[in-house]
Amino acid sequence: MRSWENLIEIDRTWITKQLNHLFQDIDVKVNINLYCVKPSGTKLSILALADELHYMLPDYVYGKKKRKEMGDRKAALTANHFFGKKDPKTDGKYGELLLFALVESVLGCKMIAHKIRSITNFSDQVKGGDGVFLGNYSISDGRLQPALLIGESKVMGSYSDALKDALVSLSRFCDAASDPEFLSTELVIAKENLNLGDEMDLDELYNRLTPSTSEYKEQILVLPVLLMFNSTGLKNCEDKCMTAADLENEIHKLIHSKKARFIKSIKDKLAEYREVRKMHLHFFLLPCTNVDEFRNTLYYKIHGVSHS
Repeated sequence: MRSWENLIEIDRTWITKQLNHLFQDIDVKVNINLYCVKPSGTKLSILALADELHYMLPDYVYGKKKRKEMGDRKAALTANHFFGKKDPKTDGKYGELLLFALVESVLGCKMIAHKIRSITNFSDQVKGGDGVFLGNYSISDGRLQPALLIGESKVMGSYSDALKDALVSLSRFCDAASDPEFLSTELVIAKENLNLGDEMDLDELYNRLTPSTSEYKEQILVLPVLLMFNSTGLKNCEDKCMTAADLENEIHKLIHSKKARFIKSIKDKLAEYREVRKMHLHFFLLPCTNVDEFRNTLYYKIHGVSHS
């Protein structure tokens, strides 16, 4: 079994520096994880997380081979252009970048492209996912399985809205994927250059993305889902805490008081989506004090100016 982790070039330790992993719940094919930004004094500042993601931007936009051809400086400068000066409140790329960082760091699966689509004349409404990854995924009984991962990210003010929108998007994709027309030909990567280096066997890549091959059929399909949303409870914790340690402690108590509700809400909502439930789902929940602050800060890091 190929070690896909060896192809990952980002610093995977960023997550332990910037995020606290507050709980995990695994039930057969549903793996739910909740993280929170580490306190900076008595505030949950998003600045350090934005810095980390900005450093990863060339790795997200370009593969190793392309970055080598361009040189580090040019790759870093031109990667910023991938994020045009679109209103960050309506630009989904910020969530996609964070999803990339989480999947490569936590799951050890390599992103091979930003988007995936069908080459048939299927409805344009079926967009595919917010990142395509290959790797070995640890299922609930501990076994490692070759996996194709297609992600979905939602950065929204409301947790319930983010969950609903994510499952609606995944449902469209899963319903389409069961249609013979959708998977009758090889999956096509909707990106000018694959995010790969010389280490990747292109024949293996082709086979892993071609539904008629044994390599494709042996894979499990995993759907990593990022939900980033506002939490009034976190704001209240900021208001009443005197030190960073106090804030960490209050957040821990808050999240664990709500743990059962988070798990129940996901499982109850999943009951409405039969095709989605057939896949392995890996949820990354990231409550924060202000999702707009996350997007605006990352916009400033990328462009050097605030969005007007």
